[in-house]
Amino acid sequence: MNQTKSNIYDKLLYYLSHEGVLRWEKFKDGINRLTQNQERHEPSTYLISLARLGHLDYNPAKLSHVTIAPTVLIDTAVEKRYVLVGSRTPTFLEEVKECVTDTGGKLNIKSDQYAPKTIVLSDLTETSFSEIESIGIHISRSFSAKLSELLPIPEPTDFPRDNTNLPDPVNKFNLDSLKFEPYNQRQRNNGLYEIPQYGPSVYILKSGSDQHIVPRDWGIWFMLSNPGKTTKYVTYNKETEILRVRSPLNLPLILDRCATLCSGFPPELKGNFYHYPNVPAGVAYQLTNSLHQKWEKFDV
Repeated sequence: MNQTKSNIYDKLLYYLSHEGVLRWEKFKDGINRLTQNQERHEPSTYLISLARLGHLDYNPAKLSHVTIAPTVLIDTAVEKRYVLVGSRTPTFLEEVKECVTDTGGKLNIKSDQYAPKTIVLSDLTETSFSEIESIGIHISRSFSAKLSELLPIPEPTDFPRDNTNLPDPVNKFNLDSLKFEPYNQRQRNNGLYEIPQYGPSVYILKSGSDQHIVPRDWGIWFMLSNPGKTTKYVTYNKETEILRVRSPLNLPLILDRCATLCSGFPPELKGNFYHYPNVPAGVAYQLTNSLHQKWEKFDV
């Protein structure tokens, strides 16, 4: 385990907890300062890592700033397992630990190479819950199950229409590589286009004369929802409760958070798939339905 990388994610979380709100450019500056003379990933890697775990929020349709989330104790899909998400500092964590252990509960810390430490609470008593709430922590019961019932099933037409001509330079999403690649042809045929610019890129989904500005991840899943395609991008095993998502695809933020907080731990990359553990069948169904994907099973 690379402790240095793990510390960077924690320090970024502490920094954001102190600031509250950061402009996107300042968020990236913070990453640059924390990773001086160390391996550095794309800013989106850090953004997704903290956001899927419920530590921060942002608008995927217009990434202008990021906001720390309030401190919440999440009731995961695993019986008697709770995880602490949102704003935190080392001093506050010590207060939580004292509160839990003094009332008969347990607090464990799990490190991850590409995420902040996961704070796991278990064996909580009614007194524990009362004490936790008394220090300002909201308790969210059955979080992922409730969120799954509210997941959107969007269509491209739900997003703003765009009538401008696609400029140069432009990248186009490749259905074979599952990546955006330079597109140099003069004719702009149907597809998902990425327009690089200062600040976050803009994504245009084109279908004939109809164009819509879409969030990156939703746009990609619209492209993958073609009923004629046989490739499995999302699969599920009811016996092991593992949801698999094809790499390098990312779930849209609200779906990613719903799947991640079933267990409270980040998904693990195994082979060509991200594995989300402890996802109940009902939640998995709602997730795949939201993505316009077929309900598929796989063998372990």
